Amino acid sequence: MIRLPLLRLCSLLLTLLLFPRPVTAAENEVPGWQLHATAHVLLYTVPGTPAGREAEQLSRDLEDLYMQVIAPLRLPPVRIVYPLYPSVERFRQEWWRFQALGYGDAVHAWGAVYQGDPTHLTPYELTRSLVSHAFPQAIPLLRWGLADALGDRAAGIDSHQHIRALQAAGQRIPLVREVMAPSDFGDRLPLSYPMAVSFVRYLLETYGSAVVATFVDRVSYRYFEFSELFEAHFETSLEAAEDGWHRRITAASAAPIDVPSYFAAARFVYRVSLAGTPARLLLEPQGAEVVTEALRASQPLRQLDLRAAMQHLEAARRAEERAERRGRRTTLTARGVIAAVAIIPILMAIGLLLWPSVRARRYRAARRKAQAKRIAS
Repeated sequence: MIRLPLLRLCSLLLTLLLFPRPVTAAENEVPGWQLHATAHVLLYTVPGTPAGREAEQLSRDLEDLYMQVIAPLRLPPVRIVYPLYPSVERFRQEWWRFQALGYGDAVHAWGAVYQGDPTHLTPYELTRSLVSHAFPQAIPLLRWGLADALGDRAAGIDSHQHIRALQAAGQRIPLVREVMAPSDFGDRLPLSYPMAVSFVRYLLETYGSAVVATFVDRVSYRYFEFSELFEAHFETSLEAAEDGWHRRITAASAAPIDVPSYFAAARFVYRVSLAGTPARLLLEPQGAEVVTEALRASQPLRQLDLRAAMQHLEAARRAEERAERRGRRTTLTARGVIAAVAIIPILMAIGLLLWPSVRARRYRAARRKAQAKRIAS
């Protein structure tokens, strides 16, 4: 016979599972910040800042972005935690508060340091965070290809223009089978990054968002079965799809780009905001500045505005140099303190050891001097 307390406990657990308690606004509040909530977005601003004054419009824009780009994927609904920091210093101090909110059906999308410049608000933080949340085991080819293809779609950018411009500059674009494995994708960087975005954009344009999202989930980490899964899912071979993708690319032309600048900017954006987690970098002294510049460089890079992208890269380098100089000064100061702490006791000990002999010499010298005076008198 089941005892009454146990029966009540089972009933309570069953109720919580079937009818979960809704998350209240109070649970999402952050001290010093104002919350602006829509159906899928939790926008945080600081009252009195440009973001605070534009919060209602910005929250509507983010909700529209979700409905236009994310909803067609037909993923389980989530809510986007999107803070707009008034300064880099505030970003450095409080990013962890919003990171802590990103659990369950809430996705931390990093947001931006926003001081009124609309170019600093891009869709890529949102699309990358959502794709990472929805497909945590997806291979880089599909995860980052889908994330930035969706970002390009939201920003009105032609993802294939990168491939055209690189080919015009004499670069060989890798085939899909050459970058399926995560290690091969990393070895082929930075070319594998724009190639993945362009290929997945072609799949989105050809088969639709929901079909592609299902494929990304189906493949997951199984890159070794990619070709077979592709043919079973899309009912066409990978080779035929690549032929269609190449025809889409060659349907238009582009001017060649500055390849070294493109590679430098692409490596910077990929290293900070895609391959690496910004949270790890934010623990370093210059982390907030570097992450801010990488997020701001994403859209100029995707627009092939290499001059603007390189400006953000240079700003990040200057931040790293400042942090390195501060680190050297801190190291020298610490070494000086350690040397003082270590050397002073040693000198005092030596002094204590030598003091008796020094005092004896002084005493003998005084006696000889006194004797000499007596003899002279």
